[in-house]
Amino acid sequence: MNKITFKNKIGYGLGDTGNGITFAMSSSFLMAFYLDVLGITAISIATLFLVARIWDAINDPIMGALTDKMFITRIRKHKGKKVDKFRPFLVKGSFLVIAAAILMFIAPDSLSGSQRLIWAYVTYILWGMAYTFVNIPYGSLAAVMTQDPAERASLSVSRGVLGMFGNILPTIVVPICLTQFSGEGQNAYLIAMIGMAVVAFVCYFLAYFMTEENIVHEISEADEKVSFKESFSVLRKNRPFIAISIGSISMLLGFMVMGSMSLFYFRENLNALSLMPVVSLLSVVPMFLLAPILKPMVAKHGTKTVVANASLISAIVFAVLLFLPDNVMIYIGVVFVGQIFLMVPNMLIWGMVSDSIDYNQYLCGKRQEGVIYGSYSFVRKMGQAFAGFIGASGMAIIGYNKDLVVQTANTLFGIKFLTVGVPAVCMLVAFIAFKYIYNLTPEKQKEVIATINKKTEMTS
Repeated sequence: MNKITFKNKIGYGLGDTGNGITFAMSSSFLMAFYLDVLGITAISIATLFLVARIWDAINDPIMGALTDKMFITRIRKHKGKKVDKFRPFLVKGSFLVIAAAILMFIAPDSLSGSQRLIWAYVTYILWGMAYTFVNIPYGSLAAVMTQDPAERASLSVSRGVLGMFGNILPTIVVPICLTQFSGEGQNAYLIAMIGMAVVAFVCYFLAYFMTEENIVHEISEADEKVSFKESFSVLRKNRPFIAISIGSISMLLGFMVMGSMSLFYFRENLNALSLMPVVSLLSVVPMFLLAPILKPMVAKHGTKTVVANASLISAIVFAVLLFLPDNVMIYIGVVFVGQIFLMVPNMLIWGMVSDSIDYNQYLCGKRQEGVIYGSYSFVRKMGQAFAGFIGASGMAIIGYNKDLVVQTANTLFGIKFLTVGVPAVCMLVAFIAFKYIYNLTPEKQKEVIATINKKTEMTS
């Protein structure tokens, strides 16, 4: 098996830079765009986010299963040749994702209020389906690049670092555009999205050319005959998958609610919207601090211990911030510390998904990368659905009024709770999942790898 190279790691990470760009535009700015530009009510946005994300979540495991089925078809068609299972989707899906993302930030002047809501539903759901088409195969790609836990940690770090750039870039560009095009919100968002789309397009293509699928698993007759129902039934016994599902829903919910509320917190509570890009840039620093030490930490202590402890510490830090006064310097300092520990499980989670794929093969003899990553993406999308619903409905509950120059005291505290209180609760739930449900200790992981490799040798 070829050892993954630095080029492979960078290429893999760039795939998530492309994903992160449109994802961040959606999670951090779409609610503000709907409220301030399209003029959609907060409760309507909450319902839209919930319905669209649930629909999108349903598509994910189906797409994962189809990926596995399509691979079997291609194997039979090109018998005797090396066939890549996941890389081709990076090219095929990029055009769809980018076009749909741009449509999300167009506000046709000729549409009435109800028609604008329909437009929002159609474009948002279209983007979600296009994102699924590229993200499910991309996420499964790591599992066929390497089996080594330390190398998977390196891939996770690369994905985490470069994916974060994709998530941060819009938070820098959009506030600048909003400042430069003051009073022209529609143009500001659209210009920012078009610029981001170009960057995402380049990242997807670089990811395709810089990655390799090194692990080739033979397709057996049992694999060809497995049904959709059988594909998903084994997941109930896969404890690592259950743990990362619960942990990911919690982390994503906290991260997305915080992201969608940051613009409001900086603008309403801190009166420092111009500093939001600075804070976004500073959030990259924890990535560089963690990148060189996560691999040796995982090698020494195991993934389970590292992610559980980091989740607990981040929960405590954000809980403390909730009770500190609204001050931009305090916020920057405390969030910087909190993000160091928050980033640890977020960066390592992708390697843990690959480990759960190995565990699945350990349990039943079938890897089913597409099914597992598709199912994992399903639970992440459910987290996104609840995050969008909580953020938008929370704004309605706390009484946010876009026409007020200064929000009420209760509204300001509500914005703060949504920004830092929700992440504190969510990271506590993630800690419980990683500590008490995830069962892949370093010793167990060695047993899993040895068992599946032995089975592979016996069937080859």
